[in-house]
Amino acid sequence: MPEKRRSTARRWPIVAAVGTLLVGAAVAVVALDRGAADPTGCATPAECHAGTAAAGDPTAPTTADEATPAPTVTAAGSASAAARAADPTGGGRYPARFSVGAPGVGRYRQSDARLPVPAGYRVFEPHDRASKEWDLYDCKGTVNLDRIYFRAFVYIGTNCHGTVNITNSIIAPPPGSANRAILVNANSAGRLTVNIRNTTVRPEPVGGGQQNAALTDHAINDCATCTIRLSGVDVANTGGMCLCGANVTIERSWLHDNYIAHLADPSQAHTGGVFPYGGSGPVTISNSRLEPGVDAFTGKEVPGYWKAITAVLFTQSQGGSTLRNYLVRDSFISLGAFGLYAQDGIGLRLHDNVFGPTHWGRTSQCGPDCRVTYAEWSNNVVGSIDGTPSGETLPRPS
Repeated sequence: MPEKRRSTARRWPIVAAVGTLLVGAAVAVVALDRGAADPTGCATPAECHAGTAAAGDPTAPTTADEATPAPTVTAAGSASAAARAADPTGGGRYPARFSVGAPGVGRYRQSDARLPVPAGYRVFEPHDRASKEWDLYDCKGTVNLDRIYFRAFVYIGTNCHGTVNITNSIIAPPPGSANRAILVNANSAGRLTVNIRNTTVRPEPVGGGQQNAALTDHAINDCATCTIRLSGVDVANTGGMCLCGANVTIERSWLHDNYIAHLADPSQAHTGGVFPYGGSGPVTISNSRLEPGVDAFTGKEVPGYWKAITAVLFTQSQGGSTLRNYLVRDSFISLGAFGLYAQDGIGLRLHDNVFGPTHWGRTSQCGPDCRVTYAEWSNNVVGSIDGTPSGETLPRPS
């Protein structure tokens, strides 16, 4: 498989589409026109500040159902092998399909034109009609966005610092969107924390002759001074979950239906799952279901998925960077060309994961110039396409 590359630019304009991940590919820069503003809902960031603060911390689980599920425990203190063997959630370690995401969103197909607007949601249209961009150019303190249906991609801008909480919402970039679903572009003048909880990220499919950059790019990216946390997030119809490699936590979340349906040749795209390109860590993935090549509605693999999806978990150095403090646990990893394709990382830790079907291999070997080492590799097993563990041990990559 060819190596992925992306632009190292962190400032506006941002490189869009899959060309940023191809070795030697020409880079197309999308500069968005901010001239035509059509604000709806929170017209300015100030109107969104502390809107739901009275409800408490929007990043904390509010019910027992929202807490991270714990595996069944026997009297001896070990997880119940019988429960895991019969359960496509690995005994409750990772979520069932269509069980996480925004409240009010039921089962849906990748081809559905759009998701319905659940009761109680406000609809936010893009500020920029041409690019389909909804803007948080500047923000300070805490911004709470709750029960919003974004018919746009969300731009978190250069001077946005503090905390942005997106909860119980739907982010649905429409055809014509010029960038990823959540574009983080904050500068290094201050810290930014982005918490996304119980939210569905699903760009809308396109028809003939239409474009939607959010379909082939990772749903969200990091920044040099950012902390990103995804919890209970459903990501579909994208080029992956997260292009991020530092201060990132992904928990109880689900990636599926990476979008290649509009491509005559799926190999034109290099999509994936979680990609810490050039990242230094820490990155933690726990209790999550990452199966980018599955058709979740039917439970079958998408034909030719592997031609586009390099790996569910892919690590790669950039400019001499070294990934550290990388942890993947209690998760289902399935339906990439590889499950884990580690080209970078010192002391990687992976335990209690289930690796489902892939095209080339559940893991890849490390090349002659590869410096990858593992601090922990334990209780990782093979599983079926629905997530059910088989009990067959998966050896550590060599």
